[in-house]
Amino acid sequence: MGKIIKKRVAEFFEIMSGKRGDKKLTLSIVSLFLAVTLVFTVTYCWYALAKGAGNTGSYSLTVGNGLRVNDLGDTEQKFKDDSVLLPASSVDGRNLFFPTDGTDFSNETSKMTFRSANAGDRNYDYVQLDFNLTAEANYTSIYLDKSTSLKIEVPNDASDEYRAAAAKAEKALRTAIYYEGMDKPVVFTSQMNPCSVDAVKDIDRTTGRFLESSTQVAVPFKDYSYGKNQLAMLNQGETRPFSLIIWLEGTDPNCTSAAVMLKQLVLNLTFTTSWDNTVDIMFNANDATASLLNGHPEYTLVLNYNNTAHKIDNMKFTMQKTETAGQWKCSIPDNAYNDLSFMILDGANNKLYEWTQTTSGGSTLNRGTATTFYVDSLNSTDSRGHWHDGDIEDHGEGHDSGIIDDDDW
Repeated sequence: MGKIIKKRVAEFFEIMSGKRGDKKLTLSIVSLFLAVTLVFTVTYCWYALAKGAGNTGSYSLTVGNGLRVNDLGDTEQKFKDDSVLLPASSVDGRNLFFPTDGTDFSNETSKMTFRSANAGDRNYDYVQLDFNLTAEANYTSIYLDKSTSLKIEVPNDASDEYRAAAAKAEKALRTAIYYEGMDKPVVFTSQMNPCSVDAVKDIDRTTGRFLESSTQVAVPFKDYSYGKNQLAMLNQGETRPFSLIIWLEGTDPNCTSAAVMLKQLVLNLTFTTSWDNTVDIMFNANDATASLLNGHPEYTLVLNYNNTAHKIDNMKFTMQKTETAGQWKCSIPDNAYNDLSFMILDGANNKLYEWTQTTSGGSTLNRGTATTFYVDSLNSTDSRGHWHDGDIEDHGEGHDSGIIDDDDW
């Protein structure tokens, strides 16, 4: 029955495109690449993990420092040479519905009959890749890199007509990313702008009769890039199973294009994290503070960070001495702005000194856009300092006009 369905669907494509032939639709995953660079902290030191990789023989998954991907082994084997992307419909990628017969295609979805996707469809009629990611630090926010894309490969010598047809067919491609516990899968389009269609939501499981549709909203990959929506947030040691699903959305009007036939799909999937986007924080000590740190090698200068919303509790970044006299530095995620304080710890990690205020009593917990901190006084109960971002001081009391807690002197 499956071969008959594929034949009739192919015939449908040929009729719609004005072409007939014995050509079959093939699917080849040319490239699947996961790259994550993660710098993480344990106790008060920075570590770098060796890179890990999983290889199935038909594509590879590689991850950079700090994030682990499971060994895929022979889980997916390989995508078959005779694989096709049959038109299907789904609101979110989790429940896929295929037309039951190529002869009952209609301009009205409600007049068609469907069947639910089954195990035999996987990586034949649609693509599904399952993998696990494990984080090595708390607050590992995962994003899609801006290079992430799904394209139909076009030969260099292709005609303009051919290229236009491929571009049209790409509009009907959908990618969903899902993990257990997620509110709902995220559906992506390869286009630069969001798109929506009225997709099949439910059918009669006995007769295949259409029952209900719902709006499917597909967003560009860039909408989940760093600084925008995060895809997931993992804490240290947490392993989460992900599923990546690709299908040809039959309710998209561009699905009638036959250009997706005989083409190769090229998927570049690149993950990045909050730890892959860092800034250097400089701590400029006064004479008393520099003398204390230099005279006690067992002491540690740290930048303490809290973020209740992301379950970060007293994460400590070790400050390393630079070649500049009286200066220490560390790297932190560049979206860490609030609840930051500098501390000096003894050999048993007990807090001896902490900087949280300016000399005028203003808070220094919010660094604003500043990356340089200056020490004004050293006191075991009340040390003072200020952030400096290089702008001219407006108030004369520790911060620029209109910028809260941006403390320049």
